[in-house]
Amino acid sequence: MNAHTKTMTAGLFLVSYLFAGVLSIQLGTINPGNMGLIWLAAGIGLFTVLQLGRIGLVIVYVGSFAINTPYLFHGHWQHQVASILISGGIFAGIDTLQSYLAARAYQALASQYGNTMWRQPTVLPKIWLRVCFIPVAVTMPLFIALQTSAGLIPINLDSILIRGMILMLADSSGLILFVPLYPYLKSGTLIKELLKSIYFLIIIPIPIIINYFILDRTLILLLPLMLYIAVRFKMAATNVSLLLITLMCIGLTAKGYGFVNTQNIIISLLQIQIFVFSITLALQYLAQTQTQIMHNQAYLEQEVKSRTETLAQLNHELSILATTDELTQLSNRREWQSKAHASFLNALRYQKNLSLMMIDVDHFKKINDQYGHLFGDQILKQIAQLCMLNTRATDLVARWGGEEFVVLLPETTLEQAKIVAEKIRYAIASNAFSQADNLQLTTTVSIGLSSLVAHDQSLDDLLSRADNTMYLAKAKGRNCIQADTSTITDSSVA
Repeated sequence: MNAHTKTMTAGLFLVSYLFAGVLSIQLGTINPGNMGLIWLAAGIGLFTVLQLGRIGLVIVYVGSFAINTPYLFHGHWQHQVASILISGGIFAGIDTLQSYLAARAYQALASQYGNTMWRQPTVLPKIWLRVCFIPVAVTMPLFIALQTSAGLIPINLDSILIRGMILMLADSSGLILFVPLYPYLKSGTLIKELLKSIYFLIIIPIPIIINYFILDRTLILLLPLMLYIAVRFKMAATNVSLLLITLMCIGLTAKGYGFVNTQNIIISLLQIQIFVFSITLALQYLAQTQTQIMHNQAYLEQEVKSRTETLAQLNHELSILATTDELTQLSNRREWQSKAHASFLNALRYQKNLSLMMIDVDHFKKINDQYGHLFGDQILKQIAQLCMLNTRATDLVARWGGEEFVVLLPETTLEQAKIVAEKIRYAIASNAFSQADNLQLTTTVSIGLSSLVAHDQSLDDLLSRADNTMYLAKAKGRNCIQADTSTITDSSVA
């Protein structure tokens, strides 16, 4: 924040403080002077100190001095200018101390609870006590004593107690009504939050006007409206609504409207203060509780979504682990059998060609024994890749077990399968399998082929014939392809 911005901000807070103080006095006082029934300047003072720090304390002092001092000029004041100015300075010091204590308490709570401060109903009573009550309880006795010594409060116990209670409620209410708005003011979202509830805010004056000018005791009509605002729009709209109710009720009562006790206006003012103070505490707690409920609901929804996504990912990984051979990353035997069985039934039903290939790595045990199982595993991985590279996406390639692989070729005749088998055999035979120490080795495979015929009853029939022909290939010297001769002599499905 540059110097110009700081000056503008300080000026704005000073004007706001002066306006709040003057408005509070104009709404009504318990006797001529500056003893307002609601001291809005207390809330603005808290904002000022929280936002501007030490500069805020100076602004509060200057603002309070400007508001309080003129009301001390009464009677033969011409000979008491110095003492009046001193008293005005003391009044200002008391207000400044109150703002300082409230700001310190707020900052301590904010440091303790962080972002959850305004989401936990259990924290709200601590805010009321430490920010709104204790600073007033510390400073107000000094204010009352000074008012009494200045002759602004009659020197009798009943008068001091009643007026003292009114003054304490006035300052506490000013803090309570404003402090929940500070997070919105700081984040710049206050106007946005209020616009959501603007139509309901407009309705609030109606029950109050009815109560004061038409029918007594109809303020109860505010209850369902305020409950809806507290639940639906939460803290910002609730507090502004309460501020509007407080200003209207106190202002109209102080001006003598409504069915008030004309014999003792002070008691009527105290009663209306207690009324608005009580509903403020209740509705703030309700709004805070609703905020926590909404936050917890959003958190739980996000948690459920996150865990659902995690569970889906884990299920996907488990599915891969359950259906994939860990070494070669090909389909494992169980997964291949499931898919191959479906392909077999489809070929049988629609009389389509279907061929099957069994592949066995030649002399693989010798490779493991001579070069180690790790090198053998590397060879199996590369053979799996070569099989995938030389087959179609629709073909089903899997590791059958050990050094054996199986390939199902949908819509493929035996002659076509021979061509695919030769490509795989040649790719493996011409490949140089290398180890980390630059050792290179070549190996070969023996391949057995079978094709679907009319009398086949299950996939096992193809597997059995392909397995037999694979062993024939090995018997004929390995590194070759052997096709099932019964497939040629028997009638095919297609």
